[in-house]
Amino acid sequence: MGKLHDLGIVNAIIVSANFGYEPFIGSVAVKDGRIAAIIQENLNVTDGAGNFVAKCAQWIDGEGKILMPGLFNGHCHGDMTLGKGLGDGMTLGEQNEAFSDHNWFQKFITDEDRYYSRQLTYCEALLSGTTFLCENMYWSLGKFSAKAMIETGIRGALVEDVRRDFINQDDLVPTEDLRVFMEDCRRQGLVPIAGLPAEEDFETRRLLDIHKKLESLGLFRTMHLAETDWRIAAVETKYGLTPIDYLHQNKILNKYFIGSHVVHASDKEINQLKEDGVAVVNTPLCEMKIADGIAPIPEMVRRGITVCLGTDGAMWNNSNDIFREMKGMALLHSINSGARSLSPRDILNMATINGAKAFGVDADLGTIEPGKSADMILIETAAPHMQPLRLGKHENVLSNIVYSATGADVTDVFIGGKRIVENRVLKSADVKAIAAKVRQASEKIANALK
Repeated sequence: MGKLHDLGIVNAIIVSANFGYEPFIGSVAVKDGRIAAIIQENLNVTDGAGNFVAKCAQWIDGEGKILMPGLFNGHCHGDMTLGKGLGDGMTLGEQNEAFSDHNWFQKFITDEDRYYSRQLTYCEALLSGTTFLCENMYWSLGKFSAKAMIETGIRGALVEDVRRDFINQDDLVPTEDLRVFMEDCRRQGLVPIAGLPAEEDFETRRLLDIHKKLESLGLFRTMHLAETDWRIAAVETKYGLTPIDYLHQNKILNKYFIGSHVVHASDKEINQLKEDGVAVVNTPLCEMKIADGIAPIPEMVRRGITVCLGTDGAMWNNSNDIFREMKGMALLHSINSGARSLSPRDILNMATINGAKAFGVDADLGTIEPGKSADMILIETAAPHMQPLRLGKHENVLSNIVYSATGADVTDVFIGGKRIVENRVLKSADVKAIAAKVRQASEKIANALK
């Protein structure tokens, strides 16, 4: 008898970068949370000696479903789920003016409110196929930041700002505190990331001090980079350089740097990003909603920059569905740069393996291949909007994933081989109870606004 595995998913349409995104009907065996075997047939067929190819403790029939790697959301603000809809029809600059007097609702809410706001964000992400999310927190929740994420079962990265107080820009978090933050995150299976000052707060000595501190720790860092014209103007007025050129000339950009948005980048700056090894997280629906602009993503892809996808927070997007971001990315650049400027394969890379590369976890995540963690999702294709579905020379599986699927089509989510979502039900959290708490907190905000 074949080797006993924990889980076998059979007869699914497998789609993954390591197979060149050539869809095929096959089966996957999982052992101890990792992918143990992938074959282009049933795991429960017998070999020439009459032995089963694999014996599994649990079988899942994936017939008619797509099996692909879990999705990556590289930029999200879970705190802002509380304010969903309150920023509609406003640019980021207008929101800053409208919400600055109460510090983006902070005066009206508690840490507990923000805790559940993040959890509801993670529930939404999981139910729509996201298995890894980067929390770009607005304000620290300390140890509860990790707890909010871990309790829902999602993987992710946590961003803690390098400043203790945004008013006192030079009050930096001590190196030892950052070290503890790193160790705590890694011990709990999370990626630690340092949040850098906004462009209007650039000051060369400060940034070089921060850079030196982070380099000594080998810590990833991120910032909202070249997102808005008014932030770019602030740097140009002060230094006569654009933010990207300024950071490049000061040798602050490197392979540990993750730039969020990067809407306004010239050819010269794209070359600088490539030269320095910077990864880019773009949020196409957010950029459209708040009128940031259109990032030169096709050119970044052509130059070999690692580009991945994010949703941003609910104030700037209203949903955390990476499938919507995939379609948004494809359509936005089709009309802006040409119908062939980005292929479905380019888009799928952004949603999976590129997300893993950007956060330094591609050795373990981002594809379906033996030895990697079993972070996978099943997508139902029986609904009319996912039909017809073809394999072979004229397959349309990739097209259906990018242009037709939504997060609502995800039926099952596996993280480390554990079935977090089963038949569209999240097993790791009480979604109804969490949503009720967030609704109450959101009402507090609405009632407090003028």
